[in-house]
Amino acid sequence: MRVTIQQAVERRGKTLYRLSADLEIPFQTVYGWQNMNKVPKPEYLDLICCYLQCQIGEILKPENPEYSP
Repeated sequence: MRVTIQQAVERRGKTLYRLSADLEIPFQTVYGWQNMNKVPKPEYLDLICCYLQCQIGEILKPENPEYSP
């Protein structure tokens, strides 16, 4: 099942702010990912997935086929 980063963060009992602080990524950057308005840079994807204990494919694309980064 594909989820947004926001959903993955909530599933882990975290917040976007905590993700930002723990991974030392600017909050404004993380906030842009929340509804798939922006896509994380490749160098952030591994960090995010390790932190959220998920696979890249789970958060990279939503189930909406019209989405294109």
